Amino acid sequence: MNILIYNLTHIILFPFFLIFLILRLFNKKENLESFFQKLFCKGDKNYYCYIIHVASVGELNSIHYLIQKIPQEKKILITCSTLSAHKLALKKYKHCSVKYLPYDFYPLVRVFLAKNMTDKFIWIDSEIWPNYLHILKSKKIPTYLINGRISEKSFRRWKMATKFIKELGSIYKIIYASSLPAKESFEILFQRKIFYSGNLKYYQDLNIVKNIENNLCFASIHLKEFKDILKIIEKIDFNILEKIFLIPRHPHYAYELSQKLLESSIPKDKVVVFDSMGKNKNIHSISKLSFIGGSLFNHGGQNPLEALSCGSYVLTGPYTHNFSSIYEDLEEKKLCGVFKEIDHTLIAKSINVMMSKKNLLDINEVRMLFKKQSEELNIITNSIIND
Repeated sequence: MNILIYNLTHIILFPFFLIFLILRLFNKKENLESFFQKLFCKGDKNYYCYIIHVASVGELNSIHYLIQKIPQEKKILITCSTLSAHKLALKKYKHCSVKYLPYDFYPLVRVFLAKNMTDKFIWIDSEIWPNYLHILKSKKIPTYLINGRISEKSFRRWKMATKFIKELGSIYKIIYASSLPAKESFEILFQRKIFYSGNLKYYQDLNIVKNIENNLCFASIHLKEFKDILKIIEKIDFNILEKIFLIPRHPHYAYELSQKLLESSIPKDKVVVFDSMGKNKNIHSISKLSFIGGSLFNHGGQNPLEALSCGSYVLTGPYTHNFSSIYEDLEEKKLCGVFKEIDHTLIAKSINVMMSKKNLLDINEVRMLFKKQSEELNIITNSIIND
């Protein structure tokens, strides 16, 4: 495969892609603003010192350290792919511009980069976007990949296009992998030096409360997990709990979760469902224990570090392959627990036992973990900003 074949394939598949995007619009996974920005590059012409792309909320939360290091007078454009990330970016980074990144179709990419000129383009956690890389190279714009990770499925697919992926890998000026396994995978594909200096997601502002109430949080839970989560909650001892907080990964599904809750036997006065972004840290800080979703079906889990940075012990289900290195590290330090199977009774019993204990975390261990990782992240940010 080469860039010509890649683009010919896109032309053939474009009608199907258009149907897919319209369906997303009807299913409220896109809105009119995201639809027109992704498909027609709607927006004014402008210049930015940095364009930083984050796909979703997880990646957006991880760039806080990088944004802090960039001087305030430097203009920044944050691009994203999801509605929730866009909404949170507008709220969290008021001094930055925020747009949806158009899809990797050659004409769209050319228009987008003509309208949004930049000195440096930074990808966070990103999959590989061939047209962006080629056109950025032609414009002599330095391109960086930070916290790079690649799924097993993508790795196997790209491995079948050895020359093409090696060429794409050579375009990045610097690549920092999110873990040692990711570093190894990128080195196999790109056949070049890949760096690893910690995971960007480890940078968190610590918000640890000394005396946390007996609250339980289920965070980043997906639509496919609602039934499982409610079955677990039905088996929990409510006498030892103050409140249970439910935070859907996608806030627009909060109503559906509330309806399912009403149909269950769970005491309604014990449970609070949240329907907006940006409150997770506040909720984790008053929760003794947080169960992290995206892990009860084959999604790959969600980032546990936000909850941990608030002093909340973390539990999760068996599907954590997107964050395997982080969970392995936390398990080794006894800062989290990973269930190996989906057993509602077992999970509920474990929660009951843990909620009955006075202290679940070694707070000093938590502080040391984040301090060490923050020091290592200086290497990443300084190498890009000062480049």
